[in-house]
Amino acid sequence: MTDRFVIDLDDAELQLRIASVLSGLSQPQQPLHSIGQLLKGNIALRFQTKRGPDGMPWLPLARSTAARYAKEDKGKARGSLLQRTGQMLRSLDYNVLGTEAVEIGFNQRVGRWDLATLHELGTQRMPRRPMIFDDPIAGTLGAQDRQDMLDELEAWVGDLLG
Repeated sequence: MTDRFVIDLDDAELQLRIASVLSGLSQPQQPLHSIGQLLKGNIALRFQTKRGPDGMPWLPLARSTAARYAKEDKGKARGSLLQRTGQMLRSLDYNVLGTEAVEIGFNQRVGRWDLATLHELGTQRMPRRPMIFDDPIAGTLGAQDRQDMLDELEAWVGDLLG
């Protein structure tokens, strides 16, 4: 991915579980692809539910922004919050990095701005609308993403044990 916002996951238990599963596989990229697909699906669902990883609803557009969009779109609705054109969600993807990591993010920029990062972190003028991290500074995932990843890893361990 280019022009990416990277935060390393700071969850020692999850990292240990991932390493444990991967060490027992002849093709460790397979569970990493599963985790990438799982997270990609969870993030895409957030665009539908308009809720962050913690389940809290995203704040709506400011009235001034909604008015500007309506004027630019000539009164025709072009989508919903964070999906006005669909470009950001379409740019969501993941990469498996070697045999030990998955990177997930968005490849959509408008001029010099990485809009996904601005929404993920929030700005002085725009509220945070988290898509990936429960806490981007600490590098923590939401509880559901974390549990989904653990469940996926447990499934791989079960398959290993037969």
